[in-house]
Amino acid sequence: MRIGRGRWVVAAVSLMSGGASFASPGPPPPDYIMASVKRVVPTATATTFDASVADLAPDLTVTVNGETVARDKAAWVATERHRLGKLDRRVLSYTLGWDSILVLDQYDDHSDVPPGAFSDARPRTRAVRYAFGEDHLVHTIRIVETEGLMLRP
Repeated sequence: MRIGRGRWVVAAVSLMSGGASFASPGPPPPDYIMASVKRVVPTATATTFDASVADLAPDLTVTVNGETVARDKAAWVATERHRLGKLDRRVLSYTLGWDSILVLDQYDDHSDVPPGAFSDARPRTRAVRYAFGEDHLVHTIRIVETEGLMLRP
């Protein structure tokens, strides 16, 4: 069976118009996401800590590898405040969504090492997803992490 010339034109136009929809970017994320990324992507310091946790909702839930590690903002803030200055961190990449921020980073946590003690490096790689609610606050932080550094194929 032979396909007529007109059908090839229709098929070609259909394929071209379908591909064009992937080429154009969508609208930028909302302003509150754009503002929050400036606080959650950099590693918090004693000076920036309060600003870095300002977007967290009181009913925040934080999970690491599927296990809940904090059931409210106060518990998570206490954990993170304890780690201030004791975390070697490097952000690999991040992406902004319309209701979330995803950060890929590598870190080495020294918060459980006594002062002055020598410790070996134990790097971890993780993906951290900050999910915002309709009130523009982060209600869920999901962390997936593993030992080791990210490798390139």
